[in-house]
Amino acid sequence: MITEITTEKVDDIIIIENFLSPRYLEHLYEFITQVPEEKWWDHNYDDVEFWNGRFYNAHEVHKDGHPYMANIMWQQRKRVIKIIKSIFKKDTMYSDLCQFVRWFDGYELTPHADAEEPDGSPHPFPYREYASIIYLNDNFTGGEIYFPNKNFSPKIKPGMLVLFPGTLEYLHGVREVTEGTRYTLCSFYTSQKEHSDDHWSETGISLG
Repeated sequence: MITEITTEKVDDIIIIENFLSPRYLEHLYEFITQVPEEKWWDHNYDDVEFWNGRFYNAHEVHKDGHPYMANIMWQQRKRVIKIIKSIFKKDTMYSDLCQFVRWFDGYELTPHADAEEPDGSPHPFPYREYASIIYLNDNFTGGEIYFPNKNFSPKIKPGMLVLFPGTLEYLHGVREVTEGTRYTLCSFYTSQKEHSDDHWSETGISLG
């Protein structure tokens, strides 16, 4: 069965449906829903409890004995880098992060930018030029990403990629999840090599 890949562009927001193949989507979702609770990152992120227990990084996935899953994650990130280079005419692009994120019932996120602060104060990650989200499920209610400056909120579909810049123009939030758990695969991208995590070992094993 051939899955049709469709692309939508709203200014510099890129939406690609079926970006993740049905096979990899099934494998990732089955894997992530069976991860033991103790494997989820259990340290407060910059002392913000909001993120506690909701991350599982690709390097930890690999270290925990799941190289096949980690390499699927890394492979998708490399595909996104190719898209950024092609669409936004970038010669070099790296990623500083690749991780699963889960959103429980009751969680939401107010609009923010990934590299700039609305009041002009220093941002902790000013080098993050782009962000990507790949949705792994849709069996939950709410949880839609929205871009208030663009009056845009794409409908969530499993396997869909959402790619966008980290600037204030692309402020984005996540509406409250009112039922179920939302799972995504997220990464950030930068042209500054010193912020890349490529120094980690990516084994390059065959994905079959």
